[in-house]
Amino acid sequence: MRISTNVTLEGNTVNLVPLEMGHIEELYEALKNPDVWEYTWREVKTIEDLEQILSIAIKHKNDGTQIPFIIKDKLSGEVLGTTRIGDIDLVNRNVEIGWTWLSPKVWRTRVNTECKYLLLDYCFEQLKVLRVQFSISGQNKRSQKAVERIGAIKEGTFRKHRVKADGTIHDNVFYSILDSEWNDVKEKLMGLLEEKYNGG
Repeated sequence: MRISTNVTLEGNTVNLVPLEMGHIEELYEALKNPDVWEYTWREVKTIEDLEQILSIAIKHKNDGTQIPFIIKDKLSGEVLGTTRIGDIDLVNRNVEIGWTWLSPKVWRTRVNTECKYLLLDYCFEQLKVLRVQFSISGQNKRSQKAVERIGAIKEGTFRKHRVKADGTIHDNVFYSILDSEWNDVKEKLMGLLEEKYNGG
């Protein structure tokens, strides 16, 4: 069995469209702020750095092991960032959601919450997975709190798991959501989107 890696997910604020190399310049404009990469083990200082990341994503897309997306503002079409469904294990019905980098201009808005809703909904409702994993740098407390807030369960920490180009060593913290937990998580996400971002 092989799943489609050319999927479009449509939300109220954003659309997730298949990532292509043609997005490189717009994506670099969205992600060139060094704050985007502060708590990751990646380093993007030039468009060539980002091109390398995208090339790997396209390779995995063609292999059928990742579904990489460009995040676009639904009204303006502006590129806001990128995200992926990766580590696709069809036999064990497991995937990981991650590789999410957003323009600082949409931090603390509904964009990331809606992305997580669209991705999780697709994973559980369409792909019928049993488990969705998140792996987050031990230094990235903001992202850890964000996945905990929607109901992801912390499973453990891989200590000294990643070494950044500048020599910084990162722990890697793993979270998951199971199919049996999806309805509760879905309610939390819908509540956040309705109450927090719509002024309800």
